[in-house]
Amino acid sequence: MRKSITVFLCLCLAAALLTGCGAGSIREYDPGDTAEATATPAPDPTDAPEATDAPEATDAPEATDAPDATATPEPTATPKPGLGYAAYDPDDVVLTYDGKEATWREYYYWLSYFTGYVKYMAAMGMPFNGWDGHDFDEELDNAAMVRTNAAAEIFSYRAVETLAEREGVALDEQDRQTLADSYEQAADNYGDGDGDCTDQELDAYAEYLDGQFMTRDMLDYLSGVSLLSSKLTEKLYGADGADVSDDDALAFAEQKGLMRCKHILLMTIDPETNEALSDEEKAEKKAQADELYDQLAAVQDDPEALEALFDELMQEHSEDSGLAANPDGYTFGSGVMVPVFEDTTADLAEYGLSEPVESDYGYHIILRLPVDPDGAYTDSSGSTASLRASAGSYQFFQLLDQVTTDADIAWQDDFETIDIEEIFGE
Repeated sequence: MRKSITVFLCLCLAAALLTGCGAGSIREYDPGDTAEATATPAPDPTDAPEATDAPEATDAPEATDAPDATATPEPTATPKPGLGYAAYDPDDVVLTYDGKEATWREYYYWLSYFTGYVKYMAAMGMPFNGWDGHDFDEELDNAAMVRTNAAAEIFSYRAVETLAEREGVALDEQDRQTLADSYEQAADNYGDGDGDCTDQELDAYAEYLDGQFMTRDMLDYLSGVSLLSSKLTEKLYGADGADVSDDDALAFAEQKGLMRCKHILLMTIDPETNEALSDEEKAEKKAQADELYDQLAAVQDDPEALEALFDELMQEHSEDSGLAANPDGYTFGSGVMVPVFEDTTADLAEYGLSEPVESDYGYHIILRLPVDPDGAYTDSSGSTASLRASAGSYQFFQLLDQVTTDADIAWQDDFETIDIEEIFGE
């Protein structure tokens, strides 16, 4: 049975399943807490190359982009609490996935999470034209988008279970102990955090979970599936994607339009204050950039000599604060770097050298290089892994998507089309 997993923000599961979530990790939205609502903030401007805050879902099924909050009118309405969790019994079965049951408790948890996302976006000034409005997608109304996201989370966890059964991967006693230890640590952190989890702290944490429409069993299930996912990816693709071939890694890079380059940055802003340097100081930086370029251009017909000299000058002169962590350069896709950096790199052939180009942060000399399967790849959400590991992760999520496409999914009663307005209010 085919079930699409189209979402209006990157699947939360993408991060949770790939990294493994601790037993104390609860997703919730609070009016004053923006941490869960957006992607990881862009790095500091001095971390070169400068990144924009455009979202990119590289390891999850394709997602539609949320509108730009700065270009939207004030919301016409905001969601309000409605019948909520008490509308059904927590153990009521809402669907089966290849015979695996999902209950109202789990479904409501995800419905609440994504409804919270809509609340947050409305509070930030994005439009909310009622649950029958189309503020996130032209085809699906707002209510359908919330239901689709909630269902996608359930499907993804069940897909991991199904794939684990198929591959003979299961949790062992050490894994179960890890879950138990993580739960006690979370309870202790919720209490006084002194490293000694007491019965009182366990009771208080259980009460907190109940307020988040969660139980320990459900939390252990979600965390356990994350552990299963880690074990699955290692079996299928090796530790850190070691078993992914060069061809597959490079095919992933080509599919995502990834580029790799090194650069020398001479900053025209004060890294301490982010204030622009004087015109005289900027002129000195430009003259220095031109001098460095002339040295490099003299050997640009010899790729080996060019890269060797570039490395030498980069280490000596570049003011890129990210250089120490990225000595082999940056691998990135469209929409991640500021336009002048991305466009200049895209116009270069491999081992092509740019003349100094200016961004808001300074002058860049860019050397484009072949994509390295073992090179570090950081997407715009801030997740960093080798390109090989990222390719394995991408293949894994495509595999999960196919498992769900082939799954026998049976909704009970009218849960698939549940009235979001009736549950959560207008």
